[in-house]
Amino acid sequence: MSTSPASSESTVRTVPVHHGMFCWFEHHSDAPERAVDYWTNLLGGEPVAVPLPCGNTMHLLNSGEHHRWSLRALSACQPLLIERGPHWLPFVAVDDTDAAYARALELGARSVHAPSTDNFGRCAMIEDPQGAALAIFTATPGATDGVNLHGHGFMAWCELVTPDPKASATFLGQVLGWTCAEHDMGAFKVTIASANGHPVASLWPRCAEDKHPWKRARWYPYVQVTSLEPAAARAKELGATLPCDIMPIPGVGRWQPTYDPTGCETALFEPSGCPSSCA
Repeated sequence: MSTSPASSESTVRTVPVHHGMFCWFEHHSDAPERAVDYWTNLLGGEPVAVPLPCGNTMHLLNSGEHHRWSLRALSACQPLLIERGPHWLPFVAVDDTDAAYARALELGARSVHAPSTDNFGRCAMIEDPQGAALAIFTATPGATDGVNLHGHGFMAWCELVTPDPKASATFLGQVLGWTCAEHDMGAFKVTIASANGHPVASLWPRCAEDKHPWKRARWYPYVQVTSLEPAAARAKELGATLPCDIMPIPGVGRWQPTYDPTGCETALFEPSGCPSSCA
């Protein structure tokens, strides 16, 4: 299985994360090396290939003293992950992986991977009742940089596209302790999930026009960029598909939906006047 970004000998600076907060993302595709090239050329940074004991390779994307995320071959993942095609797997920090995993199964989640421990910490993977895959992770101190807001080229937000936002909010609240509330964004409404009083994710209803091949719930991360137009143009030049034009998020910023060259769905996001992820 995959868990956390770097070995205990890494010199990349780490930042503590707290229960209920995203602490890592992993990119799964049939062409991880192509994904590494794409993201490195789009965002900059230093890729590192890490051989795993199982014989597979995990690729890390770093920028300066911070980790970004990991990438690995979809074929090396568990069957419940392989069946959804190219995707991002988010990791959420919890105080007790075993307790969160047990609670998730009680509430109807399926086990993707039972809790196990390595040098990075203790991790389990689940598929929630709406179909979204999620890793729950209790890190060894100093083993993860977390999804901290370092600016250009880092994860800034995560969205859950789900057929039933209310059911998803209830499940995530009971497993992760998230509190969820509907927010009026002017032209639309969205459910915002918070951990320890800090917004961490948005929950959106899957619309009838959604053409994504995975028909159940899925996580959709946002990568922050300094300037959206040149980033979107560069993404297209590097082989990404842009399914629609840049769109505004009232009071928050602008975003560009993309599919990278491996088919993995990611939003490019330019905040408006706020250096952090906003709700």
